[in-house]
Amino acid sequence: MLRPHLLITAVLSIAFAAAQAPPDKQAGSGSLQEVQDFQAWLKDYHIGAIRLAKDGAIDQAALDQVEHRMQLLAQANTLVAAKLLFAAASTLPQSAKAINSTERIDFYRELQPWRVQMAAAKALRTMTTGGLMPWLLGMLDSKNLRGKDGAQDQLNATAVLRVLAGHTSLEARLALAKASQSMPPELRVRAVMALSEHPLLDEASLLIDLLKDAEPSVRIAAADGVGAALQPFVDESLGKTPDAATLLLRDQAIAKLTGLLVRDAVWQVRTAAAYAIAGMKCKASVPAIIEGLKAELGRKQDPWAMDLRLHRILEGLTGQTVTPGDIRPWEDFWQKEGPGFTVAKQGTPIAKQSTPSKYGKFFNLQIETDRVLFVVDFSGSMAETIELKTRTTGVAAGQQTTKANLVVQELKKLIQSLPDGTLFNIIVFSDEVRVWREDHGRPALVKLADETRDDLLGNFLDSLRPSGGTNLYGGLAKALEFGGRGVYDKYYAAAFDTLYVITDGAPSCGEVTDKEEIRRRVREANRLRKITLHCITFGNKNDTDFLGPLAEENGGRHIHID
Repeated sequence: MLRPHLLITAVLSIAFAAAQAPPDKQAGSGSLQEVQDFQAWLKDYHIGAIRLAKDGAIDQAALDQVEHRMQLLAQANTLVAAKLLFAAASTLPQSAKAINSTERIDFYRELQPWRVQMAAAKALRTMTTGGLMPWLLGMLDSKNLRGKDGAQDQLNATAVLRVLAGHTSLEARLALAKASQSMPPELRVRAVMALSEHPLLDEASLLIDLLKDAEPSVRIAAADGVGAALQPFVDESLGKTPDAATLLLRDQAIAKLTGLLVRDAVWQVRTAAAYAIAGMKCKASVPAIIEGLKAELGRKQDPWAMDLRLHRILEGLTGQTVTPGDIRPWEDFWQKEGPGFTVAKQGTPIAKQSTPSKYGKFFNLQIETDRVLFVVDFSGSMAETIELKTRTTGVAAGQQTTKANLVVQELKKLIQSLPDGTLFNIIVFSDEVRVWREDHGRPALVKLADETRDDLLGNFLDSLRPSGGTNLYGGLAKALEFGGRGVYDKYYAAAFDTLYVITDGAPSCGEVTDKEEIRRRVREANRLRKITLHCITFGNKNDTDFLGPLAEENGGRHIHID
């Protein structure tokens, strides 16, 4: 979130002066009333006098009114109007009184600043007034972007990149391309992420060049962009037959991505490269992934989940069921079948996944990693009694138990089955968020051993009691803090690679309770982290159905317990 207080004050002053000028001196500033109305609204919103949520639910009528107000301002299509919208797209409201952390969460939930920022940015993208793009791009060229005293300029530039990310004009795309190569590291990462959101085929060459960048986060974002730019043109499951130029570009991209997959020291970069190659869904993807899997199986000190990820990708691409952990079956398959292999058309059933033997199961989800973090709901509703309709991994069908007790028993069984050295932690959420063990405010990477197992099995898990509301976003946000973000985070390589979320209901408290906004934030936070996120849900599926797409968007599976 941004805090450009100086910007909003300056913009409001400029807009107010322009609005008060005689009509012949306003330089086409648009409707005087619209500008003044928006000024007044933005001032009130900035101090928290306008609320967009009531009793924990979105006030849709109020939100629609805000969006309509922004559309009217955008239709004026003047620089004054654009500057006001930019202020709305980049501001974070501040309470007029001192508030504690809990009150601040409630404050932001009621003001919905992320919705206001997105609506303002969307309105800005529709404007074509002369001078707007030079004004925006000028903030990307500030001399203070690299200095310690340039915090405000850095915040402004971040807001500009957010606006440009969805802009379709050639000028905006060229500006993002330039920013992805010339800005300071943190802003360069944001520029590449913006460029990769909806990349054009013509931008694939630039993104391929960025795969060799020294910053891991740039390589991750560039890999995502390369895959997204090429997929619509080379996806053989959709019957695509690329022309010679596109075919050459595809092969160049796969070669560069394979180099990352085989040699990059950062597992998140290798994951991004693998997903980009697999997403092209072409015959050339298969030997590239096989090469990456062979390299992964030779690694000695990396998350074990990485080779399982590549194995699953190969099963999905080829329709084969192969026992994991050995490269020879895949090499033999490709030597025999490669010459005549064709990618299955979209909609063809994929092979049933093979079952690895290294770990046990958790609610019928195979544990495929030795770096696992659990986010567990212990709100009051988890004390409810349920009678299982189907067998889970540890409880027979027809047995009655509480949701909380079932989760604890499954966790205990899993903890006892995991080998020594497995990196493990648990985040528990209700109204508040509690972490079993922390390191400087983050979930610690705790190695399982006799002492840590005893603490988990004999103390922590048995001390949990369901109570309070469901602060699902608080638990997810705490978990994603430890994903590793390259230039932003010294813990890049020391991260959990798999996250299990267990809950029984819709979010009811915390900073964010809107389901779609939770999905958007998790997608955004996980773009560079590449954490696999699985969801296990109980209860009313109307409350928990959004967790199915949440899991799929982040490479995981969703299981609903009946």
